[in-house]
Amino acid sequence: MADRLSVEILHSLTPFHTNGHDKVTQASRDLLLSCIKFEPRIHKIFFPSFEAPPGLSLVEFGTFPIERLANVFVAEAISRVKDEYGFHGTIDKSRVEEHLDEIYGSLQWKKLGFQLYTLMYPEVVKDPKTNVRLRDFLLNEGHVWAERLISHVSDPAWTRAVHQRMVRGRYSEEQYNRDMNALFVKLHLLDPQSVIPAYQHLLNQRALPAVNLELATRNYLEGPLDWSSIEHDVAKAERKASTPIHASRMSLPSDLDVYYGVDVDEFIVTECRNLGLWSGLRPHNCKVVKARDRCAVM
Repeated sequence: MADRLSVEILHSLTPFHTNGHDKVTQASRDLLLSCIKFEPRIHKIFFPSFEAPPGLSLVEFGTFPIERLANVFVAEAISRVKDEYGFHGTIDKSRVEEHLDEIYGSLQWKKLGFQLYTLMYPEVVKDPKTNVRLRDFLLNEGHVWAERLISHVSDPAWTRAVHQRMVRGRYSEEQYNRDMNALFVKLHLLDPQSVIPAYQHLLNQRALPAVNLELATRNYLEGPLDWSSIEHDVAKAERKASTPIHASRMSLPSDLDVYYGVDVDEFIVTECRNLGLWSGLRPHNCKVVKARDRCAVM
């Protein structure tokens, strides 16, 4: 593998698709969603068959309120899914929005984003032609590659090339700062001590725009998580039928009360209630099943 590594490939590694979409951000959001699904209470009720992906055990939440986010995020989905039993009416949407706005706008959200982003970056970012990943450079004397990368961007020829692209209108200041932040992330992963020297060098290049050091302040997770990504799981949990424990499955001649989404209802009046998300309403999740239709339910 070492013979396939070069400073040119290292420099070209980017987290961005041609349309500007950040694939590492998407991978980070997917990992966070997996963490939410694997929260014990949430997992048992809404995602019982979900298996933890690689990397989940490496996430350190510290003071980030992951349990609170998980509960509120699922509550948001409950409030949005227009179910026939009225579960959506049991959630106070305004309180959900208040909780989510506070979490998504917090410094903890940015800190978690930086951790997830730098965790996913070495594996996700790769050269499309050789399949060389940033991880391969990290495993082969990363600090040496950091020095080579700094030397590469310190070459006057590199500065002239970037300047010419800007003059010709092929490269914007926004794109430049975006790519320089990606450069700083690479350097941080290769050798944290190399970031400041690289930043100072770029800052002194009068031919280039002033560069912003957003390494630890950028919002890597971007905006709110998409509740529709768990819509199917929530709806399935709400449709889960339960019958009284004492009821016979074979020969009761009488009609039977069947309850739907019992675990969801309990989640709402406990976890959601504790967070002030319960509206005070209860779902109409009980239906009488005629004896002749019993087999279809059971």
